[in-house]
Amino acid sequence: MKKILVIGQIPPPYHGQALMIARLVNANFEDVKIYHVRMSFSKSAKSIGKPSIAKFFHVFHIIYKAILYKFKYKINVLYYPPAGPNLSPIIRDLLILAVIRPFFRHTVYHFRAAGISEYLQKCSFAFRKLAFFIYRKPSVSIQLSALNPADGKYFQSKEIVVIRNGLEDAAISYLPIKRSKNEVFNILYIGLLRESKGVLVLLKAIKKLLIQGYKIHLDLVGDFISEEFEETFKKYCKQEKLGQYINLAGVKTGSDKWDYFVKADALCFPTFFEAESFGNVSLEAMMFELPIVTTKWRAIPDIVEEQVTGLLAEPKDAASLAEKIEFLIQNPDIARNMGQRGRDTFLKTYTLDKHLESMRALFTRL
Repeated sequence: MKKILVIGQIPPPYHGQALMIARLVNANFEDVKIYHVRMSFSKSAKSIGKPSIAKFFHVFHIIYKAILYKFKYKINVLYYPPAGPNLSPIIRDLLILAVIRPFFRHTVYHFRAAGISEYLQKCSFAFRKLAFFIYRKPSVSIQLSALNPADGKYFQSKEIVVIRNGLEDAAISYLPIKRSKNEVFNILYIGLLRESKGVLVLLKAIKKLLIQGYKIHLDLVGDFISEEFEETFKKYCKQEKLGQYINLAGVKTGSDKWDYFVKADALCFPTFFEAESFGNVSLEAMMFELPIVTTKWRAIPDIVEEQVTGLLAEPKDAASLAEKIEFLIQNPDIARNMGQRGRDTFLKTYTLDKHLESMRALFTRL
């Protein structure tokens, strides 16, 4: 039985990285035993990436439990998801990894947040060298797509593999989905509400479409990253008189979340997020036979195929985004076919069983 120590955040808060680590921790492998030391630095979206005294002391709790589990259960493999391009969690990583890595024969990095290599190259020479020394030469680096920044190569990983995410099929009990042909085109956004996820770009695109006479409704499912951005968002909506066209649904899970996929006509995910590595919401849309409008950013063109399962707009470009949404409104048959092909793609490539089998195969050969 191969033993793996997984250090990572599981919900809450609810976001892609935490949910994928939870799926790994809860996996039922026959020949791999997972031991989990939970990171719980953030209780909500608004606290992600922000330093605090409680987070500082939590670092030492993680170090203590990791070393305890190492010797109690005789574990030789450490699985760790490195920080994205943000100083506070990088410093957290450096403290944890500097102490615990020497106790393990193998370190596996899973770059669920992408772009740390790009961030470090902009840092001071001394900090960059310190970070490289501590992160350096893991046994394996897992990337979610070959289109993401080469974080594993930057740290001179001995091996680099690409393992795509996969999800359980939550749509199976909703099929067949019969979407009503309303005059209003229902757009769904799910994820953290932050500027670099393209939320303001989406509002500008909606404004353009409304001016052209289209009837639009936008559901935004998720929490604001900060009070400051929430204020900016609401100020823009008030200024442009968008309030009646937008529903701020908050965080939704389970059937409450899936209901939004059922009533939507398209998913819009206009991200240019600096730590974007995959975008599980695209898989969820495929699962529910939704056409996708997203951006040519990082791994996304590896997941959403242009004119097959969705449309790819230019990042940060409201006009390009509006044009793609308009195409779906004007071509409902094409949009429906995109959604159906998306589900076929999901079943062929992106199921949770396929993802976990790839993880199991990697762990067993270490």
